[in-house]
Amino acid sequence: NDLNSIRALVDEDPKKSKLAITQLSNILRNSLILDKKKLISFEDEIKTVKDYLELESVRYEERLIVKYNIASESIDFNVPPMMIQTLVENGIKHGVSKLTNGGTIAITTEVNDHTLKIEIRNSGQYKHKKSDDQMGFGLQNTIKRLDLIYGDQASFLIQNENNNTVLTQLVIPETI
Repeated sequence: NDLNSIRALVDEDPKKSKLAITQLSNILRNSLILDKKKLISFEDEIKTVKDYLELESVRYEERLIVKYNIASESIDFNVPPMMIQTLVENGIKHGVSKLTNGGTIAITTEVNDHTLKIEIRNSGQYKHKKSDDQMGFGLQNTIKRLDLIYGDQASFLIQNENNNTVLTQLVIPETI
């Protein structure tokens, strides 16, 4: 999808298409490098997320609003690579993209008592499944990875915050 969006931009806005190609390259390079690591810095993960959201902004244009409220202390944490990006991608795929007028992705972090709380809010509604077996692969993978790395020191939550917003929350300890 991103490649098709970039392809359409080449004639329309060459400078913007060059930037989009660079962002896609960054994401692909990071996914290959980071896939081999158990944890990466929050700062590196949020850079990948921002590149991804910039690319999606090319695709969705004014239909995608992105908001960040990142606590400066977040950079002291390490997180599983591509975890936040995958959750943001789910928010767009299952939420924003399904709405005629598009919607919002908001990423907020907070640091308290040596834990990092990451909240991702997206427009749309979460369709609850009756069992974990019916939960999407991305969410199952997130839960398993958190458990393998942090045990019961980390937590994951996804729920409808209200009629228009899905809240996905990760709580990760400072040290393992």
